[in-house]
Amino acid sequence: MRCFSCEPLLDGYLEGALRSREGRLVAEHLRECAGCTRLLDELRVVDALLTTARAPSVPRDITAAVVSVTATSRPHARRRVRLGVALLLYLLSAWALAAVAVARLPDLAQLGSVSVVFAQRDLAALGAASRALAPATPLAAAVVTGVLLIDVLLLAATFYAYRRLRPLLAFYLGRGSRS
Repeated sequence: MRCFSCEPLLDGYLEGALRSREGRLVAEHLRECAGCTRLLDELRVVDALLTTARAPSVPRDITAAVVSVTATSRPHARRRVRLGVALLLYLLSAWALAAVAVARLPDLAQLGSVSVVFAQRDLAALGAASRALAPATPLAAAVVTGVLLIDVLLLAATFYAYRRLRPLLAFYLGRGSRS
């Protein structure tokens, strides 16, 4: 037996709760391993401390004291982010990312056209590549806008469903845990 498989069994060994085969294997390991023997001695000390420990004294009216303190204290107001603010932040960040992506389209066009220029050694290819990609720029912007619109609609549907279904789930889960 190795230390990593013996250590979890030490508590059961100390309490005599192991099967006879496991108990023999742990006892053999303890004869050979000083580290596990020290750990068993520490567990014995902890068990002795726990058996000699006294229960703390609690005043009889502790429940009334706790209730009165909590009744007089102000509840902590949870800061909630309004749905409109969350959607606005999402929309602004999505548009910023879309603007960066659309701004990078000419860089991609130049990269593609530069490779064409070097491949064909023709400067006219640069103009042809930019003219070929120019009509696609409004299409790319429309696609990005459509994707963002779908994202906003999905996010709004998720918030709406969460607000509507959360009380129902809490009711059914709370009722199911009592039975």
